[in-house]
Amino acid sequence: MVENRPRAEFARVELETATIAAGQRFGRLYFSRYPDPLGFGKTPSRFSDPRRRIERNRFGVLYLGESLKVCFLEALLRDRRNGVVGDFLLSEHELHVRRYAEIGIARQLTLVDLRGARAIRMGVPSDVVHASKQSLARWWSVAFHQHPQKPDGIVYASRLNNETSLAIYDRAIPKLAVHRATPLIAAAGLAGILNELKVALVS
Repeated sequence: MVENRPRAEFARVELETATIAAGQRFGRLYFSRYPDPLGFGKTPSRFSDPRRRIERNRFGVLYLGESLKVCFLEALLRDRRNGVVGDFLLSEHELHVRRYAEIGIARQLTLVDLRGARAIRMGVPSDVVHASKQSLARWWSVAFHQHPQKPDGIVYASRLNNETSLAIYDRAIPKLAVHRATPLIAAAGLAGILNELKVALVS
Protein backbone atom coordinates (compact mmCIF):
# COMPACT_ATOMS: atom_id res chain seq x y z
CA MET A 1 0.00 0.00 0.00
CA VAL A 2 1.42 3.36 -1.04
CA GLU A 3 0.29 5.08 2.17
CA ASN A 4 2.44 2.71 4.23
CA ARG A 5 5.65 3.56 2.42
CA PRO A 6 8.26 5.36 4.55
CA ARG A 7 8.02 9.14 4.59
CA ALA A 8 10.84 11.66 4.60
CA GLU A 9 10.55 12.16 8.38
CA PHE A 10 11.62 8.53 8.91
CA ALA A 11 15.20 9.79 8.54
CA ARG A 12 14.78 11.37 11.99
CA VAL A 13 13.72 8.11 13.66
CA GLU A 14 16.29 6.42 15.88
CA LEU A 15 16.77 3.00 14.32
CA GLU A 16 16.30 -0.07 16.50
CA THR A 17 19.48 -2.02 15.79
CA ALA A 18 21.18 -5.27 16.72
CA THR A 19 24.90 -5.91 16.80
CA ILE A 20 26.29 -9.09 15.25
CA ALA A 21 29.69 -9.62 16.79
CA ALA A 22 32.80 -10.62 14.90
CA GLY A 23 33.37 -14.35 15.03
CA GLN A 24 29.76 -15.44 14.59
CA ARG A 25 28.94 -17.68 11.64
CA PHE A 26 25.93 -17.91 9.36
CA GLY A 27 25.06 -19.92 6.28
CA ARG A 28 24.24 -19.21 2.69
CA LEU A 29 22.88 -21.26 -0.22
CA TYR A 30 23.90 -20.22 -3.71
CA PHE A 31 24.09 -21.69 -7.20
CA SER A 32 27.27 -23.61 -7.99
CA ARG A 33 27.66 -21.79 -11.31
CA TYR A 34 28.70 -18.69 -9.36
CA PRO A 35 32.25 -19.05 -8.03
CA ASP A 36 32.05 -16.45 -5.23
CA PRO A 37 30.03 -17.41 -2.12
CA LEU A 38 29.77 -13.68 -1.38
CA GLY A 39 28.58 -12.76 -4.85
CA PHE A 40 25.19 -11.12 -5.25
CA GLY A 41 22.80 -9.94 -7.92
CA LYS A 42 20.27 -7.14 -8.02
CA THR A 43 17.20 -9.11 -9.06
CA PRO A 44 13.96 -8.63 -7.08
CA SER A 45 14.04 -10.17 -3.60
CA ARG A 46 12.52 -9.43 -0.20
CA PHE A 47 14.70 -6.41 0.60
CA SER A 48 16.15 -5.53 -2.80
CA ASP A 49 16.31 -2.01 -4.24
CA PRO A 50 13.03 -1.44 -6.18
CA ARG A 51 14.00 1.85 -7.78
CA ARG A 52 14.05 2.14 -11.55
CA ARG A 53 17.69 3.05 -11.93
CA ILE A 54 20.58 1.67 -13.90
CA GLU A 55 22.01 -1.33 -12.09
CA ARG A 56 25.16 0.32 -10.73
CA ASN A 57 23.05 2.95 -8.94
CA ARG A 58 20.99 0.36 -7.04
CA PHE A 59 22.25 -1.39 -3.92
CA GLY A 60 22.55 -5.16 -3.71
CA VAL A 61 21.55 -7.49 -0.88
CA LEU A 62 23.13 -10.74 0.30
CA TYR A 63 21.02 -13.09 2.47
CA LEU A 64 22.33 -15.27 5.30
CA GLY A 65 20.63 -17.63 7.74
CA GLU A 66 21.57 -18.89 11.17
CA SER A 67 21.42 -22.56 10.07
CA LEU A 68 21.38 -24.84 7.06
CA LYS A 69 17.70 -25.48 7.77
CA VAL A 70 16.56 -21.86 7.45
CA CYS A 71 18.78 -21.38 4.38
CA PHE A 72 17.15 -24.44 2.78
CA LEU A 73 13.67 -23.16 3.62
CA GLU A 74 14.25 -19.58 2.47
CA ALA A 75 16.32 -20.21 -0.66
CA LEU A 76 14.94 -23.48 -1.99
CA LEU A 77 11.72 -24.79 -0.46
CA ARG A 78 9.91 -21.51 0.37
CA ASP A 79 6.14 -21.94 -0.26
CA ARG A 80 6.41 -24.87 -2.64
CA ARG A 81 5.33 -27.32 0.05
CA ASN A 82 2.10 -25.44 0.81
CA GLY A 83 -0.91 -27.71 0.43
CA VAL A 84 1.19 -30.82 -0.29
CA VAL A 85 -0.04 -33.83 1.71
CA GLY A 86 2.59 -36.43 2.50
CA ASP A 87 6.10 -36.23 1.11
CA PHE A 88 7.12 -33.29 -1.04
CA LEU A 89 8.99 -34.55 -4.09
CA LEU A 90 12.15 -32.61 -4.87
CA SER A 91 14.48 -33.24 -7.76
CA GLU A 92 17.92 -34.30 -6.56
CA HIS A 93 19.29 -32.08 -9.32
CA GLU A 94 18.28 -29.02 -7.26
CA LEU A 95 20.74 -30.08 -4.58
CA HIS A 96 23.55 -30.79 -7.03
CA VAL A 97 23.39 -27.30 -8.56
CA ARG A 98 23.74 -25.50 -5.22
CA ARG A 99 26.45 -25.03 -2.63
CA TYR A 100 26.27 -24.25 1.07
CA ALA A 101 28.77 -21.77 2.48
CA GLU A 102 29.66 -20.97 6.08
CA ILE A 103 30.06 -17.20 6.27
CA GLY A 104 31.85 -15.62 9.21
CA ILE A 105 31.44 -12.11 10.55
CA ALA A 106 34.93 -10.65 10.22
CA ARG A 107 33.98 -7.20 11.54
CA GLN A 108 31.02 -6.25 13.72
CA LEU A 109 27.73 -5.62 11.91
CA THR A 110 25.03 -3.14 12.94
CA LEU A 111 21.67 -4.19 11.53
CA VAL A 112 18.15 -2.76 11.59
CA ASP A 113 16.26 -5.15 13.87
CA LEU A 114 12.77 -6.11 12.72
CA ARG A 115 12.24 -8.75 15.40
CA GLY A 116 9.70 -8.50 18.19
CA ALA A 117 8.33 -5.05 19.03
CA ARG A 118 11.29 -3.18 17.57
CA ALA A 119 9.65 -2.69 14.19
CA ILE A 120 6.52 -1.32 15.86
CA ARG A 121 8.55 1.23 17.80
CA MET A 122 10.10 2.46 14.54
CA GLY A 123 6.73 2.69 12.81
CA VAL A 124 7.49 -0.09 10.33
CA PRO A 125 4.26 -1.73 9.03
CA SER A 126 3.58 -5.34 9.95
CA ASP A 127 3.34 -6.14 6.21
CA VAL A 128 7.09 -5.53 6.04
CA VAL A 129 7.93 -7.64 9.08
CA HIS A 130 5.84 -10.63 7.99
CA ALA A 131 6.78 -10.34 4.29
CA SER A 132 3.13 -10.24 3.24
CA LYS A 133 3.90 -7.39 0.81
CA GLN A 134 7.36 -7.72 -0.70
CA SER A 135 7.07 -4.54 -2.75
CA LEU A 136 6.47 -2.58 0.45
CA ALA A 137 9.39 -4.31 2.19
CA ARG A 138 11.67 -3.17 -0.63
CA TRP A 139 10.73 0.49 -0.19
CA TRP A 140 11.37 0.25 3.54
CA SER A 141 14.71 -1.34 2.76
CA VAL A 142 15.55 1.77 0.73
CA ALA A 143 14.65 3.92 3.75
CA PHE A 144 16.90 1.82 6.01
CA HIS A 145 19.74 1.93 3.49
CA GLN A 146 19.51 5.73 3.15
CA HIS A 147 19.05 6.42 6.87
CA PRO A 148 21.73 8.70 8.41
CA GLN A 149 22.76 5.87 10.77
CA LYS A 150 23.95 3.87 7.72
CA PRO A 151 23.14 0.33 8.93
CA ASP A 152 24.89 -2.66 7.42
CA GLY A 153 21.61 -4.39 6.65
CA ILE A 154 18.59 -5.96 8.32
CA VAL A 155 18.07 -8.77 10.84
CA TYR A 156 14.67 -10.45 10.84
CA ALA A 157 12.91 -13.67 11.80
CA SER A 158 12.25 -16.07 8.95
CA ARG A 159 8.54 -16.30 8.24
CA LEU A 160 9.05 -20.02 7.55
CA ASN A 161 10.55 -21.23 10.84
CA ASN A 162 11.24 -18.07 12.89
CA GLU A 163 15.02 -18.52 12.83
CA THR A 164 17.28 -15.51 12.47
CA SER A 165 18.01 -14.29 8.95
CA LEU A 166 20.22 -11.45 7.77
CA ALA A 167 19.95 -9.21 4.71
CA ILE A 168 23.37 -7.61 4.26
CA TYR A 169 23.71 -4.49 2.10
CA ASP A 170 26.49 -4.67 -0.47
CA ARG A 171 28.45 -1.88 1.27
CA ALA A 172 28.93 -4.21 4.27
CA ILE A 173 30.01 -7.36 2.41
CA PRO A 174 33.71 -6.58 3.08
CA LYS A 175 32.87 -7.27 6.75
CA LEU A 176 32.18 -10.93 5.88
CA ALA A 177 34.55 -13.83 5.28
CA VAL A 178 34.03 -17.25 3.72
CA HIS A 179 35.10 -20.13 5.96
CA ARG A 180 33.92 -23.14 3.99
CA ALA A 181 31.81 -23.97 0.96
CA THR A 182 30.57 -27.46 0.09
CA PRO A 183 28.11 -28.97 -2.39
CA LEU A 184 24.65 -28.81 -0.82
CA ILE A 185 24.12 -32.52 -1.47
CA ALA A 186 27.07 -33.21 0.86
CA ALA A 187 26.26 -30.63 3.57
CA ALA A 188 26.33 -31.98 7.13
CA GLY A 189 22.83 -32.33 8.55
CA LEU A 190 20.97 -32.16 5.24
CA ALA A 191 19.55 -35.68 5.50
CA GLY A 192 17.97 -34.88 8.86
CA ILE A 193 16.43 -31.68 7.48
CA LEU A 194 14.93 -33.48 4.49
CA ASN A 195 13.48 -36.11 6.82
CA GLU A 196 12.05 -33.50 9.23
CA LEU A 197 10.43 -31.51 6.41
CA LYS A 198 9.19 -34.69 4.69
CA VAL A 199 11.07 -33.95 1.49
CA ALA A 200 11.70 -36.98 -0.74
CA LEU A 201 14.38 -36.77 -3.43
CA VAL A 202 13.70 -37.99 -6.93
CA SER A 203 16.24 -38.43 -9.69
